[in-house]
Amino acid sequence: MNAAAWLLAGEPARIALIEGETRVDYATLRAGSIRNAAALLDAGLRPGDACVLALPDGIEWATAFIGMLWAGVRPIAINPRTAPPLIADLMLDAAAAAALLEDETVLALGDQRALGLSEWRRRVERAGATPAAAPADDDDPAFLLYSSGTTGRPKGIIHAHRAIRDAQVFARDILGARPEHRFYSSSKLFFAYPLANAFFAGLRLGATVVLDTAWPDPQHIAAMVERHEPHIFFSVPTLYRRLVDAGVRFRGLHAAVSAGEACPPALAREWQAMTGVPLVNGYGTTETLSLVLYRTAEMDAAHPTPLTTIHPEQLTSGEVETWRLWFSHPAVALGYSRVVTHDSARFADGRFSPGDVFRRAPDGEGWLFAGRSDQLVKVFGRWVDVVAIEQAVQERMRGKAEEVCVIPAQGEDADMIRLHLFAIPGDLPPPQVLAAAQAAIDSLPPYQRPEKIHLVDHFPRTDTGKLRRNELARRAG
Repeated sequence: MNAAAWLLAGEPARIALIEGETRVDYATLRAGSIRNAAALLDAGLRPGDACVLALPDGIEWATAFIGMLWAGVRPIAINPRTAPPLIADLMLDAAAAAALLEDETVLALGDQRALGLSEWRRRVERAGATPAAAPADDDDPAFLLYSSGTTGRPKGIIHAHRAIRDAQVFARDILGARPEHRFYSSSKLFFAYPLANAFFAGLRLGATVVLDTAWPDPQHIAAMVERHEPHIFFSVPTLYRRLVDAGVRFRGLHAAVSAGEACPPALAREWQAMTGVPLVNGYGTTETLSLVLYRTAEMDAAHPTPLTTIHPEQLTSGEVETWRLWFSHPAVALGYSRVVTHDSARFADGRFSPGDVFRRAPDGEGWLFAGRSDQLVKVFGRWVDVVAIEQAVQERMRGKAEEVCVIPAQGEDADMIRLHLFAIPGDLPPPQVLAAAQAAIDSLPPYQRPEKIHLVDHFPRTDTGKLRRNELARRAG
């Protein structure tokens, strides 16, 4: 079954999408998406072609994406802020037949395959006969996403139609989401996390998805929350921290999810104290699309989400036992758009294993995230969990720095690892931040203490907001 039909199956009169003052019911969303499909076919695209989609989140983005699925054209959702040279590289990598971009981006790109939004609107308006949905099997390629590039050159990840079929299960069974709820994500839809868990899940449930064309910041999100009163909210730890600090009010909130990076336990406690709603900590990757692990305030460790099966593979034993996890889930991708050799993440036998390391919970039930494979390191012969150190320092420096991170880097001896602490000072003078950082470091066991402190104006991040740790490691070197 074509995945577009699953997304359009909500009750026709129920509101499917909200963008500003505009509300679109499922009947109108269906008609608009099929008109987009007709315009694609009129433009010469055919089932199996790929088309870059780089527009702000909104109703036009939604009807274009679903219309591509309906026509059998594979959308490639990317950041609308992507520089034209990078779009050109991506189109070459994905063998894209077309690109739907903002008008000014089309001019800068200078590629005849690119369609500007103004021209696209005219094409949709005069589109021909409405086509039937392109036939598709569960494992047929449906759409592509590109990785955030935290471990190297971004790579295309090919998702099948089946990835959308059960997208609502986590929201329904764990978050208690219902058709009458409104979903809202602060993260953008070119990011797998909100695409799967807010957009796909909300529409599959027949609920309402609030779309936001603006780039996220706490003041804007506060205004959106005040205006639309979402019931199911998705964000990332960095933004949750800023929302807590700003004291944003969430009326009628039913559930909140944090994913994208590890969420400090102290932050989860502060969020619950502020809102009265527990923060569900989720784990997933672009390759799994859906969240495959989750942890609530009552849980001592993360457990598989519904439909997820875990196949553990032990990496180290002794003082610190570590594992890599292989995940089976209906949303696991088909694979990459090209051969990938630089990454520890890999597919095999319909399963996917990320380049992350986990530890078993002390009681043997559940899993504890230990960071990427390069974040569990030996310092002075002792295994060190960089993520745990970072969270401990962050908690001790609460109010003294906007954000901190701990980076392992090679010392003068190639076999020797040294830890570096990076901090964004915030409003305090640098000497006070340095003193607070040193006090936080001194409270740690000697072998866990970062040897050098770096004060920086900002942290380098990917388009999806993930920290580029490898770039900071180069600075540390």
